[in-house]
Amino acid sequence: MNVIFMPMFIMGLAGVSRRLFDGGASYAFAQPVLHWNVVSSWGAWIIGALPDSLHLQFLLEHLEGEKVGDNPWQATTIEWSAPSPPPHGNFLGAPGSVPGPYEYSVPGAAKDFWPQCEA
Repeated sequence: MNVIFMPMFIMGLAGVSRRLFDGGASYAFAQPVLHWNVVSSWGAWIIGALPDSLHLQFLLEHLEGEKVGDNPWQATTIEWSAPSPPPHGNFLGAPGSVPGPYEYSVPGAAKDFWPQCEA
C-alpha cells in the first residue's frame, strides 16, 4: 500500500508543496520531480476506477449469471436446507437434524456429503 503514496512522498522530500496554483511549473526547484505529479494523478484515477469495475462485474453477474440451487457448496449444516429465496421464517417447516454437521466422505454413503436435514 505504501507504493501508492511514493510519488507524493518523493515530491515532498524535494520540497514541493502539495497545493500550488500552477502545479509547480513556476518553481525551479520543483522541475526535476514534477513528473511524479502525473504518476500520482494516474494512480489516483486508476484507484478511483477500480470500484466501478467491481460494480459492473456484480451487475453483469446478477443479470446474466448462472442460477444456482439451494445448496451450491454442498454444505452439510441445517441452514443450507432452506429454499432459495427463503420464505417467511426461512424454512418451510421445522428443520430437524439427523447426522452430525461434519459428515463428509462417509464410507458406504451414496454421496460425498450427508446433509443434516436428510435421514
